[in-house]
Amino acid sequence: MTEPLATNLYGVLLRAAHLVCAQNPAHSPHLFGAQLPLCWRCTGILLGSAAFVAWLFTKRRLPALRLSVALALLMPLDVLQAVVTHGDGDNARRLLTGALWGFFAASLALHLFTYVQARLTHAREHGGVGGSPTVSEGVLMERHPPLGDAAP
Repeated sequence: MTEPLATNLYGVLLRAAHLVCAQNPAHSPHLFGAQLPLCWRCTGILLGSAAFVAWLFTKRRLPALRLSVALALLMPLDVLQAVVTHGDGDNARRLLTGALWGFFAASLALHLFTYVQARLTHAREHGGVGGSPTVSEGVLMERHPPLGDAAP
């Protein structure tokens, strides 16, 4: 009775994951002979994103911008290297670069959101789009303003 339910659930998960993942069997983890819904890279992205959310809840601040840029670039560089050299790479590297991308690309997105929000707030307060926000307004990206009311 539970076997058809499990089979149906597995099929639904595979179809849903296929919307965001290529699911190449050679690049995917397998458990008890069954391919998992996400490839190693997408699994890393998911795990990295979850780790980023945990980071935000515990640290209540964004990681350094330069660190985020440097580590987020490792996944696109890994993909580019594989395309240029027609190399296959390895799954451990896919998992690692995916996790770094999941964590630090999310950080970059929030840095960008914070910057755009500050620019719009500055423009609204000063009656125009021109000018740039000042450090005293907490916008200088390298200062990493804390999220919420808690001190870093």
